Amino acid sequence: MHIDYEISEQDFSFAQRLAIRKSPLFFVRRTLPALPWFGLALLLFIIYAVFDRGFSTDLLPGFVVPLLLLSLPLLTRRNIRKAYKTSVNLQGPLSLDVDDTGMHFQGRTFSSRIDWAHFSRLIEDQHSFLMFQSPNVFNIIPKRQLNEEQIAALRDYLTRHIAS
Repeated sequence: MHIDYEISEQDFSFAQRLAIRKSPLFFVRRTLPALPWFGLALLLFIIYAVFDRGFSTDLLPGFVVPLLLLSLPLLTRRNIRKAYKTSVNLQGPLSLDVDDTGMHFQGRTFSSRIDWAHFSRLIEDQHSFLMFQSPNVFNIIPKRQLNEEQIAALRDYLTRHIAS
């Protein structure tokens, strides 16, 4: 089976968020999304202290941690965009050949053959397929450029050969 596709910045962003949501690591899956809420609670506590006791310059360093925690979603999105823009391998036309021995990925600057045994996990959502080689390394196949037959055939190969 042969597939030609491109990974957009939005595809990459969706895939990164999906990988975080489905991470096997508790810290990544639960704590990272909760940190901005913790930052908001800390900020409200400090604001309450300012109104209760009056403003003091001693409280200024206390604003740093809550504001940093509140800015984590923005910083994460910025880092994802930066990672996409600096990765030449993600941009431009890509191709994938799939058979019973493995997958062959090809782009402008690379060509790699990966046996099925090298993949440890598969995640699928409405936007893409993610095939994990390790907990932090995965390949993205966006669904937006695939027709229904290609999605069904690729899903069949992936579910047969990769343990979910």
